Amino acid sequence: MLGYIRTLEGRGLASMGAKRVVVALCLCVAGAMVSSLLLLQHHGEGRAVTAVNQVCGEGEEGAPSDCDTVAQSPWSSLGGFPVAGIGLVYYASLALLLALTLFLPGELRPALAAVVLLGLVLGLVVDLFLLGVQAISIGAFCTLCLLTYVLGAAALFVLLPARHGLRAPAAALGRSEGRLALVGWVLGTLAVTGAVVAAETALDYRQQGRQLALLGAPTPATGPSPTGPGDQSVSASPAGTPTEVSRSEDDGPLPEQTSESGGKDAAYWEQRANELQQTLDDPQKLQQYFSDKAQRQFETEAVQHIDLEGVPAKGPADAPVKVVEYSDFLCPFCRNLAAGLTQFVPQAGGRVVLYFKNYPLDQECNDALPRSTHPGSCQLALGAVCAQYQGKFPAYHNRVFAAEGLHNPQASDVVRLAGEAGLNADAMRGCLEDPQAKADLAAQIAEGRRLDVRATPTLYVNGKKLPRVNDLVAVVDREAQKSGFPPLAQSQ
Repeated sequence: MLGYIRTLEGRGLASMGAKRVVVALCLCVAGAMVSSLLLLQHHGEGRAVTAVNQVCGEGEEGAPSDCDTVAQSPWSSLGGFPVAGIGLVYYASLALLLALTLFLPGELRPALAAVVLLGLVLGLVVDLFLLGVQAISIGAFCTLCLLTYVLGAAALFVLLPARHGLRAPAAALGRSEGRLALVGWVLGTLAVTGAVVAAETALDYRQQGRQLALLGAPTPATGPSPTGPGDQSVSASPAGTPTEVSRSEDDGPLPEQTSESGGKDAAYWEQRANELQQTLDDPQKLQQYFSDKAQRQFETEAVQHIDLEGVPAKGPADAPVKVVEYSDFLCPFCRNLAAGLTQFVPQAGGRVVLYFKNYPLDQECNDALPRSTHPGSCQLALGAVCAQYQGKFPAYHNRVFAAEGLHNPQASDVVRLAGEAGLNADAMRGCLEDPQAKADLAAQIAEGRRLDVRATPTLYVNGKKLPRVNDLVAVVDREAQKSGFPPLAQSQ
């Protein structure tokens, strides 16, 4: 950066404080970057949520952090558009004008820098208003939001000498170079605005897609559609693609249609094949068929006793729907589920509380397994137990799921991740050898075996095993309605 400034000075462009312009430019770019992170967090992007929570800290006893509280408040959007997106356009626009200012003759620079200064003054007024909103209306402070306010104020302070340019606001318009810079700024701002709007639309679709693909959708108000022929059961891959079709035991016999010889004739089997093919060929009908089948299976499940004392929880303790998740920190589907639940639980309007239990697919601590699917996950699970002892399970949970390239992690990796998540690393190191921590982890694994947990993630809703993860929203919706909550689809 210093070399760049020297280049500007060598061109004779630093006579009106090019260094100040460059510093203000860097501050505005930083403001745009922080706003981008907040925009991603607003839409529940997993890594952004983790990064924001690492800066802001986790809420106590499973409650949302202050940054989550601000991001989920009605004040986080203006006319349906995230305030973070407006901040991104604002800082990017000012940074663009400052960049163009650097290439103007020294005598024109004060006039354009003064335009930026006016923008920063206006931004400071808005920031003070938003600060008041956080203090009075929301009752929580977003650390990264405050950082953008500080960056804007710092840029304003740096550009204060440009206030003299306000005396001759038409100076830049009187010369072709100034007019060209202003036109370029306006066109660039329009381009940035269009890009941010497009990004916001894409993030919105991604957010909706993640919820629909991973957790499902609320129960349709019109009720279920007709099921497929004969109510056949279809097992599905994690992505929801049918992999096998078979008759279930409770389907009952097929309608009798026999030929003269006593056997079912070819026309009957052809009709059955056509009906089944129609179900498989219609994605909506097939998905509804999966959901109906899973709903009936869930309703017939026996309610299991699950020990929830001292278990990490997210959401209101008095929520009518209690979801227990058995998870493995090295399971990629568990990572995706964690991101989806981080988005869903705060938006469920007090309907659901989520409890986390460890079920590592690693023979080191789970010797009932035929083989270790995720070697090293026992160490991470033990770290989760120790993180709960420190009262910082959410921070540890988010940091581990955000970690890349974990292959057979050892105790040293657990201590490192715990330190990066803000836990006491020395206490974690000692806890990993604590017999009580190992006993508590063994109890969770034993409970999972008793409940016949065979894969991760496995979810229990109000004590009943959930057949498919992507029915969670619909099941939560139905269970909450039993306690008097309005349909989820109508309340959101």
